[in-house]
Amino acid sequence: MFKSKTVLLQMQSLISGYDFKKLVIEHNGDKSVKTFTTRNLLSVMLYVHMTSKQSLRDIVDSLTSKRNLWYHLGLKSLSRNNLSQALKNRSSEIFEKTFYELLYRLRNERVFVKDIRFKFKLPVKTFDSTTISLCLSLFDWATFRKKKGGIKLHMMFNNREQIPEFVNISEAGRHDVSAADKFPIKSNSIYVFDKGYICFKFLEKISKNKAFFVTRTKTNTRYRIVKRQQKTQSCIKADWVVKFCSYKSKDYPEKLRVVRYYDQETKKIYEFMTNNFALSAKTIADIYKSRWDIELFFKWIKQNLKVKTFIGTSENAVKIQIWTAMIAYLLTEFIRFKSRTSFTILKTFRILSENILCNADIHELLMEIKPPSFDKKENCNLQLVMNF
Repeated sequence: MFKSKTVLLQMQSLISGYDFKKLVIEHNGDKSVKTFTTRNLLSVMLYVHMTSKQSLRDIVDSLTSKRNLWYHLGLKSLSRNNLSQALKNRSSEIFEKTFYELLYRLRNERVFVKDIRFKFKLPVKTFDSTTISLCLSLFDWATFRKKKGGIKLHMMFNNREQIPEFVNISEAGRHDVSAADKFPIKSNSIYVFDKGYICFKFLEKISKNKAFFVTRTKTNTRYRIVKRQQKTQSCIKADWVVKFCSYKSKDYPEKLRVVRYYDQETKKIYEFMTNNFALSAKTIADIYKSRWDIELFFKWIKQNLKVKTFIGTSENAVKIQIWTAMIAYLLTEFIRFKSRTSFTILKTFRILSENILCNADIHELLMEIKPPSFDKKENCNLQLVMNF
């Protein structure tokens, strides 16, 4: 990274220009485009997420006041019209595939991330979804209820690496179970999800892929106890080997494990269900507790990235804004890794946001500067010299 480049350009340098150009050509992103290219659109959208701009006019006025930086950003022209048309017409698949290519590169370079919460090496991944409300009169394609529109983000989050691995955007009325089939299942992984994803066929799919799941039982989940295992800790109230006995049990005929756990904080007993018989009962409870990571991620992106309000009203514009938000999150995490900083992702994001158009080296910005030490003896000697 060079000092002569803005922070925004240094962030974008982590995205392969060659691969991005291939995607633009594949989807005819720059067909008949003379001034405002798809690469320009990516730059502007990253700027929007990093600076929380509110509208098209806000974006254009802000960047117009920094016209002296346009050459370095590759911008030739910018107006509300060409920005809105770009959001409407450029394929959102360009940014979706860019997200997955950046994810692949980040994971390849980091290789393995240690999670101090667990001793085992299997990756823990969480399924969940979040709904983003939209105004039905403006976003007439996003039907949800009679007077309310919305979309839903179905996501698979890697708890160990703290990054999203899979994102699916659907209508808000779609049930979580119906979106579960699109999640990629890999062997030797642990998948965590809440009751909304419980479906015997989906559980069977995870088992057939030689993977594990941890979830909570529903109140109407019927099973018969095959074996009662020894309770190893006081917080474990039961550790059973069971089999489903409902009319749909043919969809999942294998044995399962049910763990009843007493939580000291809430003073409640929780019942977990898993197909993993090797880990301790307490570890199963801790794995499910780590599901909270994805809830914190949803809260983080809604508070810091522009995914609650949109600068375009078309379906394509909304998807571009969501995918570029995911790219901005990955770039921030990538920079944290590259710079070897001890800062949290929130602090890193704030520093990058404050200096987004400054000619500053990212490594220097993220260096932890220690305050000058105060030597008491040296100060006393100084006072004697100064006669006070």
